[in-house]
Amino acid sequence: MPRRVLHITNGDSAAGLIQASGIAGDVLPWRDPMHHGPMPPDLDLAGLSAVRAAYLSAPGHSAGDEFRARDATLEQSLDYEAVVLWFEHDLLDQLQILQVLDWFAAPERAHPGLQMICIGAFEGMPRFRGLGELSPRQLATLWPDRQPVSAAALASARDGWAAFRSKDPRAIELYLPNADVVTPFMRPSLHRHFQEFPDSATGLMRSEKHVLDVVAAGEARPGAAFGQVMDQERWLFGGDLRFFQHVADLTNGEKPLLACAPDPKFQVPYWDKIDRETFLAQRLSLSSVGKAVLAGTATAFDSLHRDIHLGGVHVRSGAPMWTWNRQREALQLQD
Repeated sequence: MPRRVLHITNGDSAAGLIQASGIAGDVLPWRDPMHHGPMPPDLDLAGLSAVRAAYLSAPGHSAGDEFRARDATLEQSLDYEAVVLWFEHDLLDQLQILQVLDWFAAPERAHPGLQMICIGAFEGMPRFRGLGELSPRQLATLWPDRQPVSAAALASARDGWAAFRSKDPRAIELYLPNADVVTPFMRPSLHRHFQEFPDSATGLMRSEKHVLDVVAAGEARPGAAFGQVMDQERWLFGGDLRFFQHVADLTNGEKPLLACAPDPKFQVPYWDKIDRETFLAQRLSLSSVGKAVLAGTATAFDSLHRDIHLGGVHVRSGAPMWTWNRQREALQLQD
């Protein structure tokens, strides 16, 4: 007999709430922070999962088994009477929607019971950030609002997923007019993705600019700085580990934009062999280079060595680089 429902959602917090809500079914958390790291365009799900697991693994922790278990559950989705996606409005969730719907868009994987709940607000929460803020009872009130995923949404998601993984980010620009067919949040989310490309004038990613602004305003504590940076995002999508990676990139290069004390190297327990107390005791300040970049007398192109992936695009120092022109609100290729 087919099982009743497979719920798919972003991460463990929302997954736990679904389980606690009293709504029957199995829950599959999608744990991939897809807004950074390699996304090669020519790989199937298993191949891409291997790349993502290698990227996300930390010393002493391999993510490979987690991705394989996730994909095995997805392979069994036709054993369920219904598959319900639970997501929210931010970039991370919207990218996960593209990947999951791309999977179901293949004719051999079409599911007649595919439905979605995707919200950007919740009554009584003026600063709603995501499903993880709700109580199990509040989450359960969303269940009657689930909607079937249309054929048009599946086709658009397939186009969007290909565009996001393209080596040329202009593919996303071409996709944007059709993005809202998937969800009403897809277009602004992908626009936020563009802003993670280095700024054409300053060389800073928007997330990096937020970090420098918060430290320049006087916040030296890494944990408190994370909270303040998150407050600068209208739609939250980056977690603490990604924030601390930005801090490390700004601190630990040859020409750092941030200074760290008492140890000049910024360290995080997830990657480095330090305890929580040592991590919390670190203090950040602007370096002379960071001050010059914020003042507009220098650029981060001259100080930060880039070797990152944003979707299918490899952003590297020493090579032509896609950047974000804030004045034109457009991408441009910069030598």
